[in-house]
Amino acid sequence: MKTIEDIFNLIKQTVNLPGEINDYHVRLSNGRFERENLIGIYKIRKGNAVDNKHHKLAEQMNNLLFGLKNYSGSLLKGVNIDNNNYIGTFYLSEDSGEVIGYLESEID
Repeated sequence: MKTIEDIFNLIKQTVNLPGEINDYHVRLSNGRFERENLIGIYKIRKGNAVDNKHHKLAEQMNNLLFGLKNYSGSLLKGVNIDNNNYIGTFYLSEDSGEVIGYLESEID
């Protein structure tokens, strides 16, 4: 089983987070997310982002949807990472060995 630090380092490699684990709040979800449900939710949210002309958010959701659709498993783990300047939601493979997709934002 991977530690929170292992998961943070995997995510850090994927999105090049500055700093170390102690600079962030890292929360692992207790449950699992079903891939098909996430695809449905993010298709709707992407449509809303497009309608509201939030192009950067729509692009991130498009990338997330691409990862979800290409993931062969049915369950994913969720991880939230944040600090004063950053917030990210990440979906990992069920064994936490791969980042399937994510949404992130810098806070002004």
